[in-house]
Amino acid sequence: MTTYARLTTGTHDDPQQAVRDITVIESDLEGGEGGTVAWADVTGKPAVIGAGADAAAARTAIGAGTSSVVVGTGAANAAAGNHVHTATQVTATAIGPGTATTVQGILAELAARITTLETT
Repeated sequence: MTTYARLTTGTHDDPQQAVRDITVIESDLEGGEGGTVAWADVTGKPAVIGAGADAAAARTAIGAGTSSVVVGTGAANAAAGNHVHTATQVTATAIGPGTATTVQGILAELAARITTLETT
């Protein structure tokens, strides 16, 4: 194994001083040892990055597959990140004595009850 750098003045309590004392052995860096290393020859790669020639092969190697999420408006679809539900679309449990089951309906019932209480 070739040494590319060495600490020239022993050990330090100060990591910054230790970095300043590293001497690069330029002759070892210039020619290298055989040029480049093939990706397949690199050992110890985590599975998440180590396998697969492309994104699809890497997903298969780690068992990720692909997503089947569909963005849309149906009950089995995911909503887009910028989607906004209206108060009439959001359902809720009715608050007795009211019977409305949407946020809009519940708010209307509460407003009516408040109006009744204020006028009596």
